[in-house]
Amino acid sequence: MYFWIYGMHIILFFSYGVFFLQFIKSLQNDLKDKFFFGVLSLVFMLLVLFDGTKLILLNPAAAKTGVWLHVKLTFFIAVMIENIILFYFLIKKKKFTYNSYNILYWINYFVFIIMIVLAVFKFF
Repeated sequence: MYFWIYGMHIILFFSYGVFFLQFIKSLQNDLKDKFFFGVLSLVFMLLVLFDGTKLILLNPAAAKTGVWLHVKLTFFIAVMIENIILFYFLIKKKKFTYNSYNILYWINYFVFIIMIVLAVFKFF
């Protein structure tokens, strides 16, 4: 019945992952468009949060019994906090080392894959 909301959530989540990972790479390589990717990642983060909240309200049973959802939300909250901190550092013109950005990129890459696998297969 609400399949379009699920589809929109998948598209928004994928877009958020792409823009956030691109934001980290643009910070790493000190590209001119790093502010653009930072704003896009924040916008898509809020859209995913809004759409995901709507999905949980439409299916409250998943929030009560789905441990996979709690694990996914824990990862998502950690990524959101990291996104906000990185954008704050961009505004304050603070930088990490090149290798730190590389580590952040790959950790987030695998975290996004874990969140997708949890949502698709719902192991527990």
